[in-house]
Amino acid sequence: MIEQKSFGYTLSHKNKMLVVSFTGELTPVVAPGLEACRQEILAKPEVKCVVFYFQDVGSVHPDAIPVLAQMQRDIRSRGLELRLCSLKQPLREKLVRMGVVRGMEVTDDLRSALISFGKVA
Repeated sequence: MIEQKSFGYTLSHKNKMLVVSFTGELTPVVAPGLEACRQEILAKPEVKCVVFYFQDVGSVHPDAIPVLAQMQRDIRSRGLELRLCSLKQPLREKLVRMGVVRGMEVTDDLRSALISFGKVA
C-alpha cells in the first residue's frame, strides 16, 4: 500500500493563460485527482497557454508519470502552449531524459514560464 500525503491543485486563470498549481505528492493514488484536473483544463475553451507549477510538489512517483504525460499530450493536441516550471532539479533532469517533458517547455520559475509565452492574443 502506498502512503498518501496531501495532494491538491488549484487553477488560476487570467487573460488566456491558465496556471495549474500542484501541491503535495503525485502518486498513483492521485490519478483520479489528476484526471479531474485534466477535465477542468480541457473544459476552458478560452485558454491558449497552460503552466504546470510544481513549486509545492514534494515528489512524483514513477507510476504517476504516465498520467502526467497523458495530460500533457491532451493539452498539446488541443493546440495549447504548455510550460512546466519549478520542477526540482533531479526530477526535471529525469523527466527530460525520459522524454516525458520537452526541455524547451521547462522553465525555472513561474515568472519565466509566463514571460516565455510572449504576448498572448
